[in-house]
Amino acid sequence: MNKLTYAFLTLFAVSLLVACSSNTSREITPELTEANEYLQKSLDIREDLMETEKQLKAAEIDYSELKDELKIWDKDIIEVPGFEHSHDDEHQRAYHVHNAMKPFSDVEHLNYQKVMYEEIADLSERMKKLMENEITDK
Repeated sequence: MNKLTYAFLTLFAVSLLVACSSNTSREITPELTEANEYLQKSLDIREDLMETEKQLKAAEIDYSELKDELKIWDKDIIEVPGFEHSHDDEHQRAYHVHNAMKPFSDVEHLNYQKVMYEEIADLSERMKKLMENEITDK
């Protein structure tokens, strides 16, 4: 093979690699838009829970079981394709998602984000009830 063939193959391989690694080629569908809305609501709750955790610690309330569930949630939450976060975006959160996306269809992403939202909403409710119960009991 001559130099021109090697150059062509190298250029082709690099182009293919760049094209395959780009997430911007996925069309943003209504399902992905709705999935992102659920994700943002989940992240709002998760950010609020950071303050609740501080209050529970300050009050010396044992929330270890809920904390373990929260750690699992933190490991499972993913971003929505086409809506990857930027540290310069409009949401300016202290809490960020850095977990790898899953190879879901658009509908699967939507369903996944709905489940994750329900889980974090439930955790939030349980943490707040724990705080209220401990304060009431004192």
